[in-house]
Amino acid sequence: MCCASELLQLTAHPAVVAIVAGSAVLYFMLFRKSRLPAIPFELRPPPESLPGWQGNEVLESPSIIVPGNPELIQCFDPATGRSLGQVKATTMDELEAKIERARKAQKTWAATTFEQRRQVLRSLNEFVLSHQREICQVACRDSGKTLVDATLGEVLTTSAKLQWTIKNGEAALADDSRDPGFMMMYKRAKVVYQPRGVVAALVSWNYPFHNTIGPVISALFAGNAIVVKASEHVAWSMSYWEQMVKRALNVCGHDPDLVHFVTGFAEIGVAVTSSPRIDHITFIGSPEVGKLVMRSASANLTPVTLELGGKDCAVVFGDADMAQCVPVLMRSVIQNASQNCIGIERILVQDTAYEGFVDEMTRRIRAVRVGSILDDKPNTVDCGAMVLSNCADRLEALIKDAVSKGARCLAGGHRFAHPLHPKGQYFAPTLLVDVTPDMDITRNETFGPIMVVMKFADEKDALEKVHSSPYGLGSSVFSGDRSRGRRVALALRTGMANVNDFGVNYICQSLPFGGVGISGFGRFAGPEGLRSLCVEKAFTEDRFPLVKTPIPPIVDYPIQDSEKGYQFTQQIVAFAYSDSWWGSIKAGLRLGKLSM
Repeated sequence: MCCASELLQLTAHPAVVAIVAGSAVLYFMLFRKSRLPAIPFELRPPPESLPGWQGNEVLESPSIIVPGNPELIQCFDPATGRSLGQVKATTMDELEAKIERARKAQKTWAATTFEQRRQVLRSLNEFVLSHQREICQVACRDSGKTLVDATLGEVLTTSAKLQWTIKNGEAALADDSRDPGFMMMYKRAKVVYQPRGVVAALVSWNYPFHNTIGPVISALFAGNAIVVKASEHVAWSMSYWEQMVKRALNVCGHDPDLVHFVTGFAEIGVAVTSSPRIDHITFIGSPEVGKLVMRSASANLTPVTLELGGKDCAVVFGDADMAQCVPVLMRSVIQNASQNCIGIERILVQDTAYEGFVDEMTRRIRAVRVGSILDDKPNTVDCGAMVLSNCADRLEALIKDAVSKGARCLAGGHRFAHPLHPKGQYFAPTLLVDVTPDMDITRNETFGPIMVVMKFADEKDALEKVHSSPYGLGSSVFSGDRSRGRRVALALRTGMANVNDFGVNYICQSLPFGGVGISGFGRFAGPEGLRSLCVEKAFTEDRFPLVKTPIPPIVDYPIQDSEKGYQFTQQIVAFAYSDSWWGSIKAGLRLGKLSM
């Protein structure tokens, strides 16, 4: 108490206060990095995104194909079938011109500081945070999802990526000093992460905002320009997302040509992946198309990152906390009508908890309501529409195959004809139980609101059933036993695993995202994702100005005595890499003798 009193008296002295205050000011002036603030900007969303909009006709047969005109893409709201107009597909000449402008802009951008890049991301993040509803409504109109699903899958994930990159991107790309080893102790060794140039991303349609903006965030921060090939199924919203990024660049004083969005059918995708002026490719899609991307990229040996979807599993043990587990798994299936690369498509439940789990899920799945969140009455929609117009036949065939082999369909199982939106693309939320590994639905990605439930006896049985699928993207394990949860999660042949949760690894943007098997390879997100967009250059330099690498006369060209030269180099190896000091000493003595 006495010491504390004396300290208070000391710090109250004006001279002490002045010294402390002065030191703080000096620290901030000399060591605190200047922070460039976000610059606000505005962008009007398209009027079609407003709730209740009915400006165009409902298409009789909704399709992205315009008969007789392959240069146009028909856009429509999958929740209602209402036309959103037509978008012109990017031509080959336009693509080449965009790549050229991006390459020119990148040369200047590569010289920017990390703080300048952060300012662009801060400006973009501030726009996203202050325009969440507008962004969600645009995504809902183009992909038929609900506002809740858009907030979680489009906005939250994008802001998480922006904030992680702003706070941690520089550290991830900072020069990485390495140990030069004993023989090169007079050198400095490090890895330098340099921009690749112009990178490309070919992204899927399930999250039109996040899937397009996510690659842009990483590409820009790594010092690259980027060309984004947007899916033709969500071509309507692409102009809004592109203008958003270009505005952020422009208000911060940078060239908007750093970012270009292109859209079109298969031929424009091939043109992007086969271009010799593209320095890296990120592809999000199916394994079948991923193989075509690899083949196309191989002509120029362009490096690729492939995220090819999954047949993600959740292993639920009998001791799991069902009050927490059941709602999480409902979200994992119904979120975005399960049009998620990491959606849970196989739920394995231990036999001791199986019947109770099935009963609860039957009640919940049957209560799920589908519809258009922008057009229906409030509080009447839980699950949105299906983006692809041709998916219902495939899903019904997979369910029919499973039922024919012994599975029970306790809810749904078929396309849903919405009474208010007869041209909308809906699939009834489905519960399929007693599923076994021999059924086609366990090996084929559904991308639809189908809860597949399988029974298992023990850990060995669960692992065997999980690994019967060739996919290996994400996974979940639910158990009250922490050691068992960790053990099983680490034993799963997947790129990502969560214990007592679903998909949260992606909110942890410090973690890499990607899979194994036919789920692809390479990673985005985290330091690994940022670095994949860089050339990892090995770099050495002299540690001391006067100490350089000499070439001993005995091995200088032309070599006078080959045998003696060989013995000399042999002893260099022994001297530098012997396991014992005595071995190094003996080799050193021999080197001295050979040098005489």
